[in-house]
Amino acid sequence: MSQLGALASAAQLFHQLTGKAVLNSHDLKLLLLQIRQPELRLELLCTVPSQSPAGLLTWYLQIILTTPSSAPNPTLVELITALPVPDDFLELSVPDLLRFAYAQHAAITLSSFANAISAHQVVDRLLWLPRLSSDSLEILQSALTLLQQDKPNWSTFLTKAEAQLTLEQLSSLVRQFTLTKQEIASRTDLSGIWVAAVCIAVEENLPLEAFDPAISTTRPFQGDYGSVAQTLQKALVVSRKVDSHLSQQRPTFNDISTLLDWYRNQSIHTQELEISRAIRSVLKLKQLPGRLLENIIEQLQNLRSHWRDFVNLLDQNLADLITSSRWSAFCHHPRHSTRFLSDALPAQISKESRVWFLIFDGMRLDSWDLVVRPILEVYFQIQEKLYLTSLPSITDIARVALIAGATPDQWKNSAGITIKNHNFLAAKKFNIPQERREQDLQIVVRSETIEGQLKLGISENSAKKFNIIIYNVSDDWIHNWRDDLASLNDFIQKTLVESIMPDLTSRIGPQDIVILSSDHGFVELYREDQLKVTQIDEHDVRYRYLKSSLPGYGKRVSYGSPEYTYQVAVGRQWFNRPNSKKMERFTHGGISLDEMVVPGVILKPITKQVRQLKFLDLPSQMQGIEDEELKIVLSVLNSGTQRSSFSLKWRVDDRQTQTIQGNLAGRDLAPVSLTFLA
Repeated sequence: MSQLGALASAAQLFHQLTGKAVLNSHDLKLLLLQIRQPELRLELLCTVPSQSPAGLLTWYLQIILTTPSSAPNPTLVELITALPVPDDFLELSVPDLLRFAYAQHAAITLSSFANAISAHQVVDRLLWLPRLSSDSLEILQSALTLLQQDKPNWSTFLTKAEAQLTLEQLSSLVRQFTLTKQEIASRTDLSGIWVAAVCIAVEENLPLEAFDPAISTTRPFQGDYGSVAQTLQKALVVSRKVDSHLSQQRPTFNDISTLLDWYRNQSIHTQELEISRAIRSVLKLKQLPGRLLENIIEQLQNLRSHWRDFVNLLDQNLADLITSSRWSAFCHHPRHSTRFLSDALPAQISKESRVWFLIFDGMRLDSWDLVVRPILEVYFQIQEKLYLTSLPSITDIARVALIAGATPDQWKNSAGITIKNHNFLAAKKFNIPQERREQDLQIVVRSETIEGQLKLGISENSAKKFNIIIYNVSDDWIHNWRDDLASLNDFIQKTLVESIMPDLTSRIGPQDIVILSSDHGFVELYREDQLKVTQIDEHDVRYRYLKSSLPGYGKRVSYGSPEYTYQVAVGRQWFNRPNSKKMERFTHGGISLDEMVVPGVILKPITKQVRQLKFLDLPSQMQGIEDEELKIVLSVLNSGTQRSSFSLKWRVDDRQTQTIQGNLAGRDLAPVSLTFLA
């Protein structure tokens, strides 16, 4: 009964589309086919275009693209063969027809850039394709032009066709052209052609960092190799960024603030994580041959090694700015993390407001910028400033100093006795009388856990006036982490999304004061950087610092007493006991930008989400001499409260459309450069 009802409904629609009141056997077969394969739209099946060979071939391709199987239903074949679709194409299997049509389209497109060879000649040279007459190639070319007008099916065609093509076949197609592989990659939006051209260039020993920037310009790739292309693009981008810093003379800094601003503005802090992500992503590209993958990964690993050397020199520069004769000045510097609370909190806090001081334990600056901040931007407007944490950059010193707003030599009670209790030191910093401490202040550790969140309480009145909430973002994991930096940050993101944000956003009110920082970051250790320590008691030897004043191992830092006197490692150097073979993958405690640079953040809850982008500084007109290179520099402003993406498409005359894509945080402004020939 259901099939009869479906047949009646299909017949009614057929009548509306064709005006036919009486159905013949062909029409009935068509209706039954549509009932059995509902993905074949009746409008397409019964609306045969013009009887021209190109029109019929276009219609045939549209039907193929609507059918999930690569082998058409026998009834469908019978229906199609009753029409004058050119025999050459009906004799081809569906995969062969898709491969042939794709190769023809790619050849036509690339031949327009290099006129030395025609598209027909290109296709004829591809031994993995069947032979077609020149007349059939002309029909196919016309059919593809018609198919491009059907944008959904055109996109499906490119994806399905590339899925039928191996990288070896795509490479043989690319090799037919006299254009350089870089020229092909910079001009095409076909993902398979782009990947093939880039891979050939790598095989021909072009270093990743030497690729033309136009090749890695973000564009809307078409085809089945889109994810592969995007992964390789990211590898090219990070390689070029790293190489651009390595090839320039490293700056030397005489001021902490200048160093920190340069470190952030030049994205020095994100490159190690970006390289790790690139290696991890490339490793998953099973579409590429193993030898090629090894080549790309080896180049990325070599860049990472050179980058470590580069950052080590910056860490030496940092050490010179904060130790020896400059130690005291550093402890009182405006960018010392003990200044954060004074900078971030208002002089007066209203009765209605509660203070939430969020400490993301062990969060590095790269994790903040690439993982944590993009998630928080959905809920908060963000204002930030960079600080340097206390030394040694360990929890017992750096976190307590952050909470106390003071270095260890100032951790004293009213009687002048040195204390380490962070509850007492926090109450002192917030000017909370002793008798009000339990009512007005709470400090909760491991707040990402159920236990920690229950300790915070679940009622609306559980929060106190001052709430210091410590989330283990990475510190508890890094010491035993065995995977890479990219996987660690994936875990940080998972913890933030699943455990922290749902609880945090339920507690904070629109009138509350919310600030955030990290107590320290961390570095990755390599065995070749170890220094065996023999003259100090083994119990005083830590990976990144020594509890000793004995010189000769690192930089001496002291807060005026033997208990607070240390030797700290600089750069990637680390200390080991004479007979120990142990080492942690990631750790902290020494002098390095990765360990010491932390964000100090003011978070304002967003009550209304606004996305608003504007292009600024657009010129009204431009003048130039023919073939002269012209450059437009404009700005993109996000005047809203939410991170937003933008896509700018532009072209000159009838040349290929160029696309620039990006994203901006709320209230952020970014320059965009367009370069072209007049």
